[in-house]
Amino acid sequence: MIDFRYHLVSLISVFLALAVGIILGAGPLKESISDQLTGQVEQLRQEKDDLRTEADTLGQSNDRLQEYIAAVSNRTGHDVLADRRVAIIQVSDVSDGLYESIEGQLENSGAQITSRIQVSDSWVSPDLADSRQSYASSLTEFLPEDKRDVASDKAIASALIVALTEKSNTDPNTVSDNGALALEVLEGADLVQLVSYTSTPADAVVILDARSYEGEIPDQSAQSVLYANIAEAAAHQTEGVVVAGANVVENDLVSTIRENSSLVKLVATVSESDLSLGQLNTPLALAAALGNKVGHFGFEASATALVPAAVDLDAPDRSVSSDETADPDNAENEQEDGN
Repeated sequence: MIDFRYHLVSLISVFLALAVGIILGAGPLKESISDQLTGQVEQLRQEKDDLRTEADTLGQSNDRLQEYIAAVSNRTGHDVLADRRVAIIQVSDVSDGLYESIEGQLENSGAQITSRIQVSDSWVSPDLADSRQSYASSLTEFLPEDKRDVASDKAIASALIVALTEKSNTDPNTVSDNGALALEVLEGADLVQLVSYTSTPADAVVILDARSYEGEIPDQSAQSVLYANIAEAAAHQTEGVVVAGANVVENDLVSTIRENSSLVKLVATVSESDLSLGQLNTPLALAAALGNKVGHFGFEASATALVPAAVDLDAPDRSVSSDETADPDNAENEQEDGN
């Protein structure tokens, strides 16, 4: 059993140690410790100043790089989409600044923006799956014959592309009656919102996905598949399509397309759309897709190149065939007169 003397010796040892520490700290070691702490503070302050200077330098370099890319784009992307009509479909919220930057690149490329469409949350809401199926039944009659026997979500996507791109049989500068009716149904069902719209049919489509994530990435695979239906429909029903995304993450729209063995050959993709690089690549990638050179552009391992290949496109065909312009009533009258 430990007696009181043991505790007394322990207490005395503790107090002696404290006393020695106080004496040394206030005496011989005082200046040494103070100088050491002062030196560390100065070192940290200097490191902070160096990091701030480095950050300012990198910021200036980045600004100059963005300015250079913007200047180069005026020459590199100029008229690569001359006379093409392009519809823009947003599958996420897109800031005015980002949209204007991409719009500027498309206009510099010679493209005419026909419409800007926002896909609503109803397009991907699991709770509205039955409702979408019901609307798909109504929209099927407006689709081309070979697009009618498809799943409901694919039918809705096909209807959206018809609404924006299908030309009238009598006027290539006007959307077909089926297209106009399909858009009416889509808008009435709150599946899309018309940010801006003209009845001029588009030749090609740009799909914008401005979503970006920090930290944990939510599972968005189901949404991405539904958005990919739009890209697939555009690939089959127009001259070409490009999907422009911000930072590429697992199961997002760009990744979903790049990992699909069929879509990867049909739909061009671009990353870094929030930077000048991606904004310039958007019209270049679309032009390459129109020239049958579908690619995937960015810094990711899934990208095929950093910059799209240069192509020379033929002028778009705006003619209407004689069969389409013929008036059936006149044809019947002529036949009767001939008899």
